[in-house]
Amino acid sequence: MSSVTITVARNAGFCFGVKRAIDLARKAVAEHNKVAMLGDIVHNESVIADLEKAGVIVFSDIDQVPLGMPVLFRSHGTPLPIWQKAGEKGLVIIDATCPLVKEIHKASKMLEEDDRKVIIIGDKGHDEVEGIASQIHNPVILSNAAEALQLRPLRKAGVVIQSTQFMDNVNEIVNILVTKVQDLRIINTICQPTRGRQKQLKELAVQNDVMIIVGSFTSANTKRLTSIAKQINPRSYQVQGPEDVDLRWFKDATTVGVSAGASTPADTVMAVVKKINQFRR
Repeated sequence: MSSVTITVARNAGFCFGVKRAIDLARKAVAEHNKVAMLGDIVHNESVIADLEKAGVIVFSDIDQVPLGMPVLFRSHGTPLPIWQKAGEKGLVIIDATCPLVKEIHKASKMLEEDDRKVIIIGDKGHDEVEGIASQIHNPVILSNAAEALQLRPLRKAGVVIQSTQFMDNVNEIVNILVTKVQDLRIINTICQPTRGRQKQLKELAVQNDVMIIVGSFTSANTKRLTSIAKQINPRSYQVQGPEDVDLRWFKDATTVGVSAGASTPADTVMAVVKKINQFRR
């Protein structure tokens, strides 16, 4: 590969909420030596491994957490029944829920108090979506336009959106909802970092010969970025780290754009950039 120009997206890597959660986890370990965490604090294997080395112990169920060990609730938000169980056990809770996710919780409850059927646009089974759904009674969760088409007509409904949703997917669903709901209120709860990350990604995908998206394959927002990039630029590839980078991707390329999911550490992004630079001749 001849000389290539590499452009890294300004918003690549940790978002505010993820960085805050990791900082809280490290601070808690420093204070308590051992800290329990219910599930993964973020969807990134290397981050989880580092925290486990520091003294964070991951449990899959709140009942497994030993009495006396503080428990950290992760950035995506935690369903209300788990909060209640932790309270009943007398556990010390360290709340690392992203403040922007908490705003979605408030918005969903406000819509319900307004006597609206609450519709959550988001990925079914995702931690954040499960947490939002627990705040209200019997919400409807819509992941795509096909599911929206199956929705029965409603007189009055309100919409909140998973913070990392792809705006094009949301627009498709909303365009269907306006034909199904007589009185529809939409609160756009896609967080600003996500909007900025998607906007920059689209620009880079157009401007560069090759796009590289860095992040875990368990990360919904990283996979979504990859999907967006591929629609614009077929030469788009997702990697977890520098070991996944393939020289063949860059044949005849002179420009490369690099972006990353919200749970990807900056040093991983830079390691990928360094690996691409090593291919120069």
